[in-house]
Amino acid sequence: MALALLSVTGAASAQLPCIPGFCPQTVAAPQRPPPHTPQLEQATRARYEAEARVKLEAEARQEAESEVHEERRRAWIARGVVPPPLPPPIKLPMVEVFVGARQLIGTLKPSLFQIGVTAGARLRLREPLAFELSTSYGVFDFRDDTIRVTAIQPSVLLMWRNPGLDGYLRSGFEVTIPIRDMPDVPDVFLGAHLGGGFQFHAVRIGRGGFVGGFLEARLHLRGDVGGELVNLPTPHGAIEMVFGPSMGF
Repeated sequence: MALALLSVTGAASAQLPCIPGFCPQTVAAPQRPPPHTPQLEQATRARYEAEARVKLEAEARQEAESEVHEERRRAWIARGVVPPPLPPPIKLPMVEVFVGARQLIGTLKPSLFQIGVTAGARLRLREPLAFELSTSYGVFDFRDDTIRVTAIQPSVLLMWRNPGLDGYLRSGFEVTIPIRDMPDVPDVFLGAHLGGGFQFHAVRIGRGGFVGGFLEARLHLRGDVGGELVNLPTPHGAIEMVFGPSMGF
């Protein structure tokens, strides 16, 4: 009798309307992940590749549109429609070549004077690091004697790009070899320098090169090896100016 009553009561309560907040909650069984099959792996890879392809195509399309816009802008500038804006910084890596004039004044008494020409190349890998190798030929005047010399200067530079202008600091060594063979002339002068300067871009060439010029100042410290040049005490200091045209490509 009691069992029958309980069953009837349970059936009746199951048929009663559910009151919000008091309804029994049914918990759904967790779904099992699909089995790992070669077909599923291939489909997943294809989906990721398609998403990446869409992203790369959008970036390539944006870059192409930017290049087309830049070409049209340059064409309008060439026609004199709009004034040209400041040129963008040059592109790295870059190789630069230069020629220049050297003028050096020593800190000795009587004064040491040297004039000459220089030529070299510079490799700019990334900002601000650059390497330079140059050679020079000049005339070394001291007292009443004149000595012809040739020199090699390897250097390290820190160069910073700006629109139309580069600024830089430099440090390097110098090996100066006298050409005149005299007993009172040292076999070689060894020295080092610190300096800085700037380089301007007068004309842009290609997509990142330039033609321009440079001006820099250096502080030298030299010593000699061999020879007995009594009137030239070493080590001695000097101040040098170097200037001339340059080109980067």
